[in-house]
This record gives sequence, structure tokens and C-alpha cells, in this order.
Amino acid sequence: MTSLDLYENTGEVITRIGSLEEADLSADYLVGLSLGALEVLKKANYIKGKIILINPPIPKRNLLIWFGKWLSWITHEGPFLARQHFTKNPYQYGVCFIRNLKLLTMDFSQVLENFPKEKFVVIRGKNDNFFCDDKAVKFLNGKNIKIIETDGGHNWCEPTEKAMNQFS
Repeated sequence: MTSLDLYENTGEVITRIGSLEEADLSADYLVGLSLGALEVLKKANYIKGKIILINPPIPKRNLLIWFGKWLSWITHEGPFLARQHFTKNPYQYGVCFIRNLKLLTMDFSQVLENFPKEKFVVIRGKNDNFFCDDKAVKFLNGKNIKIIETDGGHNWCEPTEKAMNQFS
């Protein structure tokens, strides 16, 4: 994803694709959506502000399981093209694809265990049966991570944005 159109664009939210930059680490809030949540978790120990993870694909699972969940997502929900914009550059797409596969093979259990709980929240669409599913909820509850459930699925939606705005 290269950008995201918010429902209530306050001008205070910056969206980007790829790795976090040094300046991002000192932001008051860092929000990671789906695979972007794993990018945030990868740098969690360097983040000064609060972290909001939206529908993170956790816990670590076999890549074949993630592929099956992706196929299910594509057939049932699919990319939300009205608000999410994706690159048309095949090179950039390939680089991001490989980076995302690597992220999916990482185990973020220790990060979630050790990061201060008061600086952390997960927002989950209660109909996300694909990536942030019931297994993820059970995993997060086991780590005492605060979970806010919204009316929605895996894709960005207005209830998810409202929950993000209330926390930030």
C-alpha cells in the first residue's frame, strides 16, 4: 500500500509504505495497519511514543498458513481499493513482497511481552477472520495487550479510524 485516504483527514496523520524512518520513531503515536503493524513491532524498542496496531497478523505462523489466509481474505473481503492505494511499480511491489514475507516469519512474542502495556493498543475489526483472527486475540490476551474491537473486517473502515482517533 502506498497511501490511505482517511475518513476524517485532520492533516496530522502521515501514511507511507516501507520501513520507518528515524524521525518516525519520536512521533507521539505510530500506527501500523496489517503488515505495517509488524514493521512497527520490529522497531518497537526504539519508539518513544505510543503504538497502535490495527489488525496485526500475529502470532507467528507458517507461511503456507498465511498464504491460505490471504487467499481467503482476497475471496471474501479483498483490498479496499476505494481508500487504499497500491503501487503500480513492479520493482517496488517485489521489494515490499519480499520484506513482508520476512516480517511474517519473525516472532514478535518477546516484543509484545516486554513493551510497556500503557503505551500499546491493538484495534481489531471483529470480523477479521483472516489475519487478526481469534487465535491472534487469544495470543494478545495472553500477553495482557489491550484490544479494542470495532465493527469491521481486516480492511480499513470508519469504525477502525474512529477507534484510532479516540486512542490517539
